[in-house]
Amino acid sequence: MTSERPAPRQRTEPVRQAHELTDRQRTVLRAVVEDYVLTAVPVGSKALVGRYALGVSPATVRSAMAELEALGLLSHPHTSAGRVPSDLGYRLYVESLMREAELDQADRLMIRHQFSQVQLTSNEWLRLAASILAGSTRSAAVVTPARSRRAKFGHVQLVALDDGTRLVVLVLGDGNVTQRRLDRGALQRELPDSRFDQAELDAAAGLLNSELAGLAAPQVRRRSEKLPGLPRRIAADIIQLLEEADSVVVEDVFTDGIVNVLEQPEFAEGSRLRPVLEVLQRSDFLEQLVPVLTRSGGVHVIIGRENSNDAMHEVSLIFAPYGAPDRALGLLGVLGPTRMRYPRAIPTVRYLSTLMDELINSHYGETQ
Repeated sequence: MTSERPAPRQRTEPVRQAHELTDRQRTVLRAVVEDYVLTAVPVGSKALVGRYALGVSPATVRSAMAELEALGLLSHPHTSAGRVPSDLGYRLYVESLMREAELDQADRLMIRHQFSQVQLTSNEWLRLAASILAGSTRSAAVVTPARSRRAKFGHVQLVALDDGTRLVVLVLGDGNVTQRRLDRGALQRELPDSRFDQAELDAAAGLLNSELAGLAAPQVRRRSEKLPGLPRRIAADIIQLLEEADSVVVEDVFTDGIVNVLEQPEFAEGSRLRPVLEVLQRSDFLEQLVPVLTRSGGVHVIIGRENSNDAMHEVSLIFAPYGAPDRALGLLGVLGPTRMRYPRAIPTVRYLSTLMDELINSHYGETQ
């Protein structure tokens, strides 16, 4: 079983900067972030002293806040006397100041029980993951199905259709199905000695299934050179179908909890969230996350303007990959305003990712 303990965080530049802060600055920054996350109201020095028992005067806190602002960790909305965290302030908080609120044992057992009630790798399973993430974090959840990082040959069926075409039905190693119609006339010109009746198609499929099981497109190409006429011709189409499947990283996106974000004051005007949702529904945006998440491993947090997409500058993303390495990979995570409950969201995403890793690996272990 995969460990559910948090992976150590990388010692990034914000962590180094955190160590250069005084203890008072660190305490004040943590208090400002947590107060603003809770209230959505710019934070003043008197409020901090009153709510967090800092043991110093408002003037001392005000001085520390001014220092943090000069360092780019807080900003000062022109309409308010209070301050709010900057993206860099949130980053430093996430990397070195926050205290994670791990899921308790009862929550974990309940989540595991819920997953045991639905079919593994089904759409219901993915919808459940999105629902749990959204409910636990009070954010919007995004889950994509686990797809093979390199499509593998599972088995093929060849069918003679009444209209004269021949159908190639390819089942991939991850269970996805793809197909292609072949024109009998074109096949006849390439292989004039073949009948292409169902008996010959069944024989060709049997040979292909015994020779190509578990192979990816480059391996199929090498193996096909040794195959006889019709199986070798069908292998060319199988190679194309495998390569097309390789090009699809994110096909479906399951979301839940959009209303949680709409309830936040930052997005009281629904039109402000619309560009974010449009980006999320585009497969190319999530596809760009795949290599980043895979390379870094664990939970990946993208805060505000750290995101290269302008539409995402007012939100934070907390994502992690899940799946069986080199077999099937999916993404899951949450989205919310940069004023997000990071101490709750990060461990929740981590736990769901770890649990789904475990379930996917168990599934592949049983079927391969």
